[in-house]
Amino acid sequence: MGDSIALYYGPLFFEGIAFNGLFLLSFFMSVNRFLLFILPQLHNRLFTYWGTRIMSLIVWIIVFLFIGLSNYFGCRKQFAKDDFYFWYNCSNRVPGEFHYNDFMHIASNIVPISMIVMYVIIYVKIRHATHDGEMARVKQEIKFFVQTVLISILIVVEMLAFITVPFLGITGYGQFYLNILTNLIIISNNLVTPIVLFTFNSDVREHLRSIISHRQTTVVQAVSRPGQGHS
Repeated sequence: MGDSIALYYGPLFFEGIAFNGLFLLSFFMSVNRFLLFILPQLHNRLFTYWGTRIMSLIVWIIVFLFIGLSNYFGCRKQFAKDDFYFWYNCSNRVPGEFHYNDFMHIASNIVPISMIVMYVIIYVKIRHATHDGEMARVKQEIKFFVQTVLISILIVVEMLAFITVPFLGITGYGQFYLNILTNLIIISNNLVTPIVLFTFNSDVREHLRSIISHRQTTVVQAVSRPGQGHS
């Protein structure tokens, strides 16, 4: 493949944007749900029409800032073509001194742990506040636990894999199967957020249905214009 810009550094740059964007937007979504259940008044103030868009823009600014700072401090994301894994090469890191790479490790651990803690608090809130019947309570708890597993746990597993795989020293078929597992985790993380939103959020489902219905109506009107006939 070589280390050309088009075939090596370009895909690495876009992979970094995709992963960090998914990582922080998942945290953003967790904060949204946490405030909705724990501090609904604050949620209504922050997550307005423009508030949501401004915070989403801030998330993407943080993503590009994170990538820019990692390159500025000498931590370049690289891809091991033989062993098939991503890693950060911090060439100017001094042993025993705090480096930007240490900050990245701390952030990559704090964010998913915070997500899990928020979901646990939401679960406790639902468990003690629901009085509409046993089945309704159980269904709500299952929904939120599924979201926790699909969003938070998979991200934690991917972060652990990103950190530990380069140091495992696995070779041969073991490395081959480990690469397959890591890639499946990455693909699952890329797919899970929209699937979870569509599955558990009725507003998203209704909005998608309205978009599809509107597009179908537009197509029918465009094809069936009055005054047009066959000769």
